[in-house]
Amino acid sequence: MTTNAILESAREALREAMSALDAAEAAGEPARLSQALAHVSRCLRKIGALADAVWYAKRGLQLARGLSAVDASVDALCELAVERSALLDDQDEPRGAERLRDSARDHCFEAAQLALRSADPQWEITVLLRVSDLFDRLGDHDDAIVLQCRAVELMTRAVGTGGAVQKEQR
Repeated sequence: MTTNAILESAREALREAMSALDAAEAAGEPARLSQALAHVSRCLRKIGALADAVWYAKRGLQLARGLSAVDASVDALCELAVERSALLDDQDEPRGAERLRDSARDHCFEAAQLALRSADPQWEITVLLRVSDLFDRLGDHDDAIVLQCRAVELMTRAVGTGGAVQKEQR
């Protein structure tokens, strides 16, 4: 696939995401709107519109927090961490890069904390591995390993209980 074809495909995906966002806004369904905002954010990142991607991700996070929707909040926090890490590549100023990295790490830590509140241990494992990946991309390998260990512990418990993961009381 050529660069132009990839870019056109990304633009088409953005048009579809914006259409879905319009439909979600018209329907007045907050959960659907939160998902649509996250999708628009991802599409904008793919075409390089990072500042706009951050704006949509922040809006999605604000909405998800208002709904107390843990999964949507985690998704938005991860999106914001990805957006921040993408902005690092264009950052020439060391202080600016440090602020972006710290912001991305804060989003990662919050997502990992929210995962603890999940009633679904399989989902928690998925989140922990996703956030671990984000930490690794940010160069924070120690925190990435800690989250991987938490995920492995949950997976090990699942094997010991015949596939059903039992969550500890925390």
